[in-house]
Amino acid sequence: MNTTWVEHFIYGPVPKKGYAKRARSANINPDEYERFLGYYIPIDPAYVRSDDMMHSEARLIASTPSNEAVYFSKIMRRSKLDEKGRSGILTHTLLVPKKALQDGLSYMDVERAIARHEAERGIPLGDMEPLGIEWEPTSFEDEILGMPNLISKETVNRLVDGYAKDPKMKFVVTCRGTEQRDRIRLGYMLSKFLDIHLGLVPVLTLSEPPLMLADSQCNLVLTKLPLSVPQRGWRAVSSLVDSSPASAATSSQKAKDILERLYSV
Repeated sequence: MNTTWVEHFIYGPVPKKGYAKRARSANINPDEYERFLGYYIPIDPAYVRSDDMMHSEARLIASTPSNEAVYFSKIMRRSKLDEKGRSGILTHTLLVPKKALQDGLSYMDVERAIARHEAERGIPLGDMEPLGIEWEPTSFEDEILGMPNLISKETVNRLVDGYAKDPKMKFVVTCRGTEQRDRIRLGYMLSKFLDIHLGLVPVLTLSEPPLMLADSQCNLVLTKLPLSVPQRGWRAVSSLVDSSPASAATSSQKAKDILERLYSV
């Protein structure tokens, strides 16, 4: 069993202060996160519903500017966070080394570590110790095994070709799954496929649309329903309909080989 210790912080409601940096470990600078992404809570709050407090969530996965680590943010709503007992939205962000992700640390391992931290410590205030992620190596193929259920092969090909031609390209992708958990899982798989494994582009993915698409620093946004995307530099692709045969090929032989094996099962 491996244990990777990571720095982390929590942003959200603070008693008598409102929204602020709520808790942090010693060696992480939350301001760098905000400067990089533009927001501490980078999604439209409407997507984190108050009527489903423990299951209505979103995720952000973003390669850092140094490309040596990944910001993993769990965005959630919780109750009794301030002096009046009101609910609010929290962002719990971990700084996960890319080397560990390349060596088989899965995003589900990260997920379980955050859940365990909340179960043991609640939503803390003030100083925190680094968070330990326990993991056994998971093969890349096992991590993306469920991808055909959530995104079409043609759509993945469009992502690979688009990023290969223009790394600054931005995509809004309609997921086949209808639940928030489906979009979260797809974000994990696409980050591992496009960024960690292929090294095609530093992926900044959101499992729900941001408040303002034009202002978002992300380059991959997942949705339940197709969105009209008038903003320059963005492309909308959907896995709800089959793409034309002309889009079935990819410019990356490595990606093509992986997809042939994955989608032929």
